[in-house]
Amino acid sequence: MKSMVRVLCVGLIFGITALTGCGAESVSISDEDVKRVANYSSDIVSQHSDKSESRLVDLNTVKRKYQERLDLEIRKQNFKALEQAASGESSSGSGSEGENAEENDGYTEPDMTLAEAIGVPEFDIYYTGCEIAKSYPTQASVSDDVYMGMTAAPGDTLLIMHFNISNIEGLDRECYILGLKPTFRVKINGESNTVQQTILSDDLSKFDGTIPAYSSQDTVLICESSESALSDIESLSLVVRSAEGRPEYRLE
Repeated sequence: MKSMVRVLCVGLIFGITALTGCGAESVSISDEDVKRVANYSSDIVSQHSDKSESRLVDLNTVKRKYQERLDLEIRKQNFKALEQAASGESSSGSGSEGENAEENDGYTEPDMTLAEAIGVPEFDIYYTGCEIAKSYPTQASVSDDVYMGMTAAPGDTLLIMHFNISNIEGLDRECYILGLKPTFRVKINGESNTVQQTILSDDLSKFDGTIPAYSSQDTVLICESSESALSDIESLSLVVRSAEGRPEYRLE
């Protein structure tokens, strides 16, 4: 069918060329041009015939095939990205212990303040820093002929953690932590340590006093440990044990 159409088209082209009238400029068409025109014309005619297949590609077919290739390429890239991510996670997991420790150590910020955990929500209690010393206070205080202070045992040293109790109200308030009997433990580089029981007047766990309006009181918690354990503190947290629960607070 297409061969017959092509022959008819070639004849039509030559006929049109022969009919160019007098006075009109003659058109020169090469054999190659005639072949191209014949092929194109036969495709145009054959495109409307159910018994032939045209070499002219339908535009919708082109778009569909292009979209299929594009979708396949996107799926390949996504799969490759997932493989790289999985490989990266595996590599990081096999790294040195402690890498990304802050994200992977299981720490969760408590849903209550430190003051609420201790049992005095009407105050603000916050950590202000720590110091390491052989004794506390550095200059021993004497009150009512009673020596109040702590000295570390040989080979040990003291970790003194300072906490500020603030009264943000316009009235004087009594802060009676002593009667609530909270207990504390300190985690130094992940290791749990006992907070010393003292008779210091500024011991947070034993504090009993009135704090004036818009004033604050510095208090301490003291932990005794070996000099080597306290020589390099990378993480420090406080665990509160009270009627409110056992929340843990990241200090450093």
